[in-house]
Amino acid sequence: MSGSSTGRSPVRVIHNPTSGGGAWDGEALLRAALKDRKVEWIRTEHLGEARGAARDLREGLLVVAGGDGTVNEVVHGLGLAGFPERVTLALLPAGTGNDLARTLAVPINPEEAVDLMRAGRTRVLDAARVRSVDVGERFFVNVAVGGVGEKVSEAADDASFKGRWGELAYSRAFFEVARSFNAPDVRLVVDGEERRVRALNVAVGNCRYAGGGWPAAPRANPEDGLLDLVVVEETGLPGLIELGWKALAGADYLRGEGIFFARGRSIRVETVPPGGFGFNADGEIVGRGPVEFSVLPRALKVIVGPGYAPEPPEMALGRPGFARGLVGVGRRRP
Repeated sequence: MSGSSTGRSPVRVIHNPTSGGGAWDGEALLRAALKDRKVEWIRTEHLGEARGAARDLREGLLVVAGGDGTVNEVVHGLGLAGFPERVTLALLPAGTGNDLARTLAVPINPEEAVDLMRAGRTRVLDAARVRSVDVGERFFVNVAVGGVGEKVSEAADDASFKGRWGELAYSRAFFEVARSFNAPDVRLVVDGEERRVRALNVAVGNCRYAGGGWPAAPRANPEDGLLDLVVVEETGLPGLIELGWKALAGADYLRGEGIFFARGRSIRVETVPPGGFGFNADGEIVGRGPVEFSVLPRALKVIVGPGYAPEPPEMALGRPGFARGLVGVGRRRP
């Protein structure tokens, strides 16, 4: 479903001035665009403020000027409030990675992003809930990564590392960490079906990108009522290099050697023995040890760009053959 939803409803702006190193210069444009609206402007200073500001909103336009970490906080806050159906989320990308904006085709340019907000073309996306013993319950809308991905997020979020490698930071960090990572045995349960793998990396995606443009779940459709599971199995350095080149070139690396792909409404990930690695969603630890993910269909109304397509365009021809549940791609293990 799409349409215009900004109307004359109240507006709450959550602005993280430190996102992207404080380089975002869209504030004047945004204030001018909202000059005739009733606006509450919240400038965050501490971790958790964005979550609280989103949690107590029940209706209106919620504008987030920040990076993926800020957006993640906001989505979690909306989830704690039950994802109020009268709230519409608008992104003004101001971070380094801006991964959710990539899936939603929201431009990085502040003027274009503000124009998109005013146009108000909306879609209703699924969201994801993750539960674990140590962290409890959290909500997200993008991608959660575990194993190498958890360690890579820590390395790639380092300011000096990002400055040196830019958009290649995640890919570079992936190879650095993966070479010495001890892949644990992992038990996967997708919609009741079980599988064992030795996993370097596990991604559970509602949307497609993580770590500044890495296609962690490249076939994910945020409106299909399913979560995508992408597992990079234990493989040698040549296999990792091949995977990396395919991913960065936009090729369908899910068909390559050492990749396991599945789709389902519920996904449980458990290392054997437990506690082998944790999961990170946009810089936030969402669980360690046994972690259970579930999809929340049609939970979140968001403003999207004209180039947004629920079905990834390059996957549109091949995807209908994939059924719900366990669908392996590449090397299969008994």
